[in-house]
Amino acid sequence: MRRFLLVTFAGAACLLGCADYRQKPTFPENAAHKPVLNEQAILGISGSADALVAQLIDADGEPAQLKLSLFDAHGGPSKDVLEAPPDTAKAVSAKLRRNGQQPLPLLEPALRAQWPEAFVEAQKLGFLPHPQALPEPGLRRFATTGVAANGSLPMLLRLEEVDGSPPALALILSEKVGGADLELTRMTLSGESVTPQLFVQNGVAWLVSGSYRDGAPLHRTVGVRRGLLGRGEAELHNLHGLTDYSAGDLDAARREFARAIAADDTFVDSLYNAAAVAALADDEASALAWLKRAAAADPARVQVLGRNDEDLRQLRKRKDVQGLLGLHRPPPENVPPPP
Repeated sequence: MRRFLLVTFAGAACLLGCADYRQKPTFPENAAHKPVLNEQAILGISGSADALVAQLIDADGEPAQLKLSLFDAHGGPSKDVLEAPPDTAKAVSAKLRRNGQQPLPLLEPALRAQWPEAFVEAQKLGFLPHPQALPEPGLRRFATTGVAANGSLPMLLRLEEVDGSPPALALILSEKVGGADLELTRMTLSGESVTPQLFVQNGVAWLVSGSYRDGAPLHRTVGVRRGLLGRGEAELHNLHGLTDYSAGDLDAARREFARAIAADDTFVDSLYNAAAVAALADDEASALAWLKRAAAADPARVQVLGRNDEDLRQLRKRKDVQGLLGLHRPPPENVPPPP
């Protein structure tokens, strides 16, 4: 295991969560003196937590575009399912332009009046309207009723505006006991924030948030962001396991890595760390089983982590492990892994 990866919980949470969700500023710099309108709305969520998303784009003098797309719950490519006629897109855009200085999501109610066919299509596809947890207007931090289900730690979701350049609205998974936080996703802000909407279904959190610039021309972007509760729980348990590992408590570390895997069995870091702890405990069978699962999840990362890891020194003598690590021969000993 790479000991130098262990940092404080706050820092590790940011490294694990924040780095994956860096977004460009809400409004492009080359649109400084032009109206920009880009708003998404969730019209329904399926039982498998896929989201049906409407999107209106009207910017840079091009004709307004309005379409309905399927967003995959686990990050697969989106799929367009319906496109509005140009006149409908223009009418919806005009309505949003008139009301665009309001700090509320505007696309969904505009569609009910101007494009009811989108809701008919949603019902045909089985995307029924989903209940939502909304903060009170102006509230910057709140606990939702959507408590993460997997793992052994009680956890809550909260929304929080975070400082930065640009600032952002972050969806954070936090432990009710112990105080560790992990950022699941974020929406960058460039202006007055829009009251967010949060949908939680089957382990997936869908966040609708954004901002607008006060004054003319109108610059308004409201978008959809996705966060996986299971992955967030896995990362938090993995952090606990790293702390236990650093303290020399291998039994506790082993339990935490197992809990991380129970929360998300595709999270390669916890699979690899479980293999490393098992190897240190001379449990070769378990170490090999975890390492094979880690390599199946992300072979390139396992090769980087395992080629020079002291915890796997004995295990690397096996030909099958050398194959998993992409080694033609055992590496020289006492050489630190790459950063």
